[in-house]
Amino acid sequence: MRVTVVRSGGVAGMVLTVDVDAAELDPDAATALTVLVDGCDLVDGPPSTVADGFAYEVTVAGDDGSVRRARFGQGGAPPGADALVAWVIDGSHGTRRLGR
Repeated sequence: MRVTVVRSGGVAGMVLTVDVDAAELDPDAATALTVLVDGCDLVDGPPSTVADGFAYEVTVAGDDGSVRRARFGQGGAPPGADALVAWVIDGSHGTRRLGR
């Protein structure tokens, strides 16, 4: 399973992309990622209502070739998505890219 979180917007308008591949994680981190993905309702949510708020796109690519995606704004995350986004963005896992 591979999880990609893209955070865009904010005051500076920067785009942060973080990719995490469960196959590259230690067993405990891979289990934590799987639990977070399984507990996440990946459906689109409303755009941000916060001035200069962030927009998020979360993509989960399964080992079976399935792809699930959700787009939502800051404060409009579907159930479980906040925890998944925080784990991916704030953690030391995966590959990070920053751009405009």
